[in-house]
Amino acid sequence: DIDDAGLLGDLLTLLPVTETDMTIFYRLLAGVEASTEDALAVVWPCFYQPTEVVGDIRERWLHWLDRYQGRLRMESRSAAERRAAMQAVNPKYVLRNYMAQLAIDAAEQGDFSVVAELNEVLQHPYAEQPEHQRWFERRPEWARHRVGCSMLSCSS
Repeated sequence: DIDDAGLLGDLLTLLPVTETDMTIFYRLLAGVEASTEDALAVVWPCFYQPTEVVGDIRERWLHWLDRYQGRLRMESRSAAERRAAMQAVNPKYVLRNYMAQLAIDAAEQGDFSVVAELNEVLQHPYAEQPEHQRWFERRPEWARHRVGCSMLSCSS
């Protein structure tokens, strides 16, 4: 029998071990099935430094995902119902600082198309919107250290 609180607690301990995009992680986790052979590959795009997910860290992820898949085998809902329920509470699209900066930069040049596109995408943050897949990606490396893109303070 799998303890949900323990499973969640272990996940919350594991997530900060390597830099992880939480929005992407939780959205992709919905795609892990009880029978998924390589569950780590499903969530792999959420890691900012995938080269860190080796050795002990990789083993910890594999162990957690194995336990998670064990929990999935206990589900009374179908895989499709569970995935839909998870996707209904884990948005695919969220406004990130670098996205706002891209919109600001374009608007300062008189181009409001990025503002319009983000406005369109963010009206339905839980929808798949494959035409807007570029907004479902980790923060680009250029934004890591650019003022206003990495993180904002309360006064930003």
